[in-house]
Amino acid sequence: MSDKELRLLALDGGGIRGLSTLILEQLMEAVNPDSPPKPCDYFDMMGGTR
Repeated sequence: MSDKELRLLALDGGGIRGLSTLILEQLMEAVNPDSPPKPCDYFDMMGGTR
C-alpha cells in the first residue's frame, strides 16, 4: 500500500454547487494568472452529483 495521501475534490449537488465551482476557478487563477492550473493537477480524484 502506498504512503501517498489521496487528495479528493467532492462537489455535491444543490444550489451551492455553482458557487463552489466559481470559487475553485478563482483559486486556480490566483495560483498562476497567466496559465491557471487544472484541478486535476492538484487532486487525485474528483466526484460530484448533478
